[in-house]
Amino acid sequence: MKRFITLLLVLISFSCDKSSDNLSNDNSSNFLDGNLNDKTAIVAGSTVSDGAVVWINNKKIVLMGDATDAMGLFYDNNKVYITGWKYGGTAFVWTMDIDGSNQTVEELPGKFSEGQRIIVQNGDVYVGGYFDNGSCYWKNGNKINLTTNADSMSWGIEVDNNEDIYTAGYYMNDDHVLIPSFWKNTKRTKLSRPNGGDGEAKYVKLKDNKKIFGGTVMVPHNFLGYLTKPSYWINGSRKSCGIGSVDDGWQGSDVFSMFVDDNDDVYLGGFSQDMNAERPTIWKNCEKILLPGLDENNQIVNPSESSGVVRSILKEDNKIIAAGTIGYWPGVPCIWVDSKPYVYDISLVGEVWDMIII
Repeated sequence: MKRFITLLLVLISFSCDKSSDNLSNDNSSNFLDGNLNDKTAIVAGSTVSDGAVVWINNKKIVLMGDATDAMGLFYDNNKVYITGWKYGGTAFVWTMDIDGSNQTVEELPGKFSEGQRIIVQNGDVYVGGYFDNGSCYWKNGNKINLTTNADSMSWGIEVDNNEDIYTAGYYMNDDHVLIPSFWKNTKRTKLSRPNGGDGEAKYVKLKDNKKIFGGTVMVPHNFLGYLTKPSYWINGSRKSCGIGSVDDGWQGSDVFSMFVDDNDDVYLGGFSQDMNAERPTIWKNCEKILLPGLDENNQIVNPSESSGVVRSILKEDNKIIAAGTIGYWPGVPCIWVDSKPYVYDISLVGEVWDMIII
């Protein structure tokens, strides 16, 4: 629950927010223009002034319930489904029409709970997340415990054609090591990690006969002790990605999103960290790609000098679309289309957690 404390400090630090409902980037009046063939982009996150919000294209919608963050999105049968949480620990599910109307909110059970990702299948709503006593998921508002009475969290969730439920996360073993894991329904399975290092699985994709999980592992290093590296597991086989040479200042990373395209290319999104900043980064099949930022004048900043994080990534019309923030947390909400950054408002203080395009 460390994010609760950090968020409180941010809310105290910022007394106002110059947010706008419209995109105001000199590069484009609307980041969809000419990029995605008039499709609709839905982005979930928060602003300091409004708490949990979604943007439907460039229309901002404040979510009900005085919530802090909108974390996960899903679209089904003309409805947008959103999950997130409220400061102090209350998980929510919101629904609304595609135009943002008819918004409803449901509180999910569990003390100090957080909803992370959401999926809808055959009319059933599944949310991956955790509460104060461990990892869990919710099906139609009912909490199903995974690993409890332990330090354990889950994030990503998928449901196969047999309605078996897969969640991705970690648990802490008796040696106080974090073990990357997934649960099929409520049965836990370990994923591989380097000897002695922690690991976290965060996202899951079921594709054909493959079970693909994305996350991070800690790899031993003679000088720094451990390096946190982006990793993904395909049917249990792990591949860990590079972050750059330690001699060049690269020190670690984190992963906040995963996407698998029709060619089975695996994309991870997050940040890689050097001695100066966290750099927004994509890894395609472990090839590292740094993303540029924007300065206060909407001028593009070289990737080697930008700061920020990627928290959602997908592929649409053969374009790589990423969403996250530029600048330090909470930063400025940002969309990258084939590595070109666009923002709603360069003065907006907030963050982005998920994105879908329909």
